[in-house]
Amino acid sequence: MKSTYRLYIVISVVLHGLLIAAFSLSFDWTHLEKQASAAPSEPIIQATAVSQQQVEQQVEQLKNQRRQQEQEAKRRLDELRRQQEAAEKQKIAEQQQLKKLELQRQQQEAARKKAELQRKLAEQQAKAAAQQRAKEEKARQVAEAQRKAAQEAAQKAEAEQKAREEAARKAEAERKAKEAALAKARQEAEEAKRKQQAEQQLLADMKAEQLAQKNRQVMSEVQKYQAMITSAIQRNVILDDSLKGKTCSLTIKVASSGLILSVSHSNGDPQACRAAQAAVWKTQQVPVSKDPDVFEKMKVLNMTLKPGG
Repeated sequence: MKSTYRLYIVISVVLHGLLIAAFSLSFDWTHLEKQASAAPSEPIIQATAVSQQQVEQQVEQLKNQRRQQEQEAKRRLDELRRQQEAAEKQKIAEQQQLKKLELQRQQQEAARKKAELQRKLAEQQAKAAAQQRAKEEKARQVAEAQRKAAQEAAQKAEAEQKAREEAARKAEAERKAKEAALAKARQEAEEAKRKQQAEQQLLADMKAEQLAQKNRQVMSEVQKYQAMITSAIQRNVILDDSLKGKTCSLTIKVASSGLILSVSHSNGDPQACRAAQAAVWKTQQVPVSKDPDVFEKMKVLNMTLKPGG
């Protein structure tokens, strides 16, 4: 709030300064034009014309400067007015916020007191209800004791017999309950075992299917890259009609970058194998998969080339 009041004081001082500057700029410079327009005696007509032109230029410059200064002063006044209005709005907003916060505090305090009053009232009601229940329970116990005392002599034998029968019935019920619980536990254990076995089998089947699907995908990718590699090497084979119909089986090892590491032949015509090996070394690098599983299956390639076409 203190910073807001300081801002009001600064804005007020600046506004007064600008008003004084604006009044000083409103000075009428037209008397210079009137003095310049007064014509002197005829013998110095040429000199008078030159002086008049200079005066008019100076007057025009002063007018322009005055207009610019007036515009600047007006702009500053407008800006200061806007700042003052914003500061006043901020002051009003802060006062409203303070009132709102105070109202909220009062409401919260009232709500707290109301809740405390309700809590105390509820405690009193609960205490009274508990006392009433205790009183009623005590009265019931007294009445029950009186009733039992009156009937005790006549019902003692019957009560003892019923007690024995009840004990026997209870023991039988407990025995049956234990047997039932044991049977249920065995059944639940068997059911849980069957369920676990079924879940394990389902999980195993899913894993097997996923592995099979992964293997199919890997082999499909391997076949695709083998076809691409065969095509790349075949393009570097120098066709020789004398080798037509002859083949060579090669074993090629490649790095993960596709660089050919080694090549050897296992079966085929020697001349055809030399031509096939030369084509492989000429290829230097072949396309390989970035998938580690696919590359694992294709890092050693077995292929058959036909140098004779």
